[in-house]
Amino acid sequence: MMMKRAVLTILLLMAVSPSYAHKLNILAVSENGALTITAYFADGAVCKNCAFTVTDKFGKTVEEGKLDDEGTFTKTGSFPDEMDIVVDAGLGHKAEETIRATGEVDFNEGVPEVTDNYDIRKIIRQELSKQTTEIRAELDKGKSKLDMIIAGIGYILGVFGIITLLRKK
Repeated sequence: MMMKRAVLTILLLMAVSPSYAHKLNILAVSENGALTITAYFADGAVCKNCAFTVTDKFGKTVEEGKLDDEGTFTKTGSFPDEMDIVVDAGLGHKAEETIRATGEVDFNEGVPEVTDNYDIRKIIRQELSKQTTEIRAELDKGKSKLDMIIAGIGYILGVFGIITLLRKK
């Protein structure tokens, strides 16, 4: 009986792996003629020298290469309005993201011409979309290891609770 419990405990501990610790995240922004791609793991570690591919909505490769030591790629130029970005860190760590380019709003050259409320809403949506993406990326980076440990303990306790219920029947 003791051997069965030990084997079950080992199996459960192996089943509750820190799978999110190696989750690959992408933060990609295309605005004002510049494309920036940043890739990082859930624990905040950057994806150094990871391969990436950027394709348009028809599947044609627009850009490919490797991220730098900071896990970032930046390039100015002409890019499609909609792009699919794939970052491959190897060993099955792969992430995909679809982004849309924002309009050419250059706040460095003064206030853009606004003709009605629609233009104002469009500018606000573009800025909020960019900020929301950046905030989401920061939140993903901030997930602590303690959260993963507590979740793992919760899974283990849940499985033991189910086993206890099944034994009582």
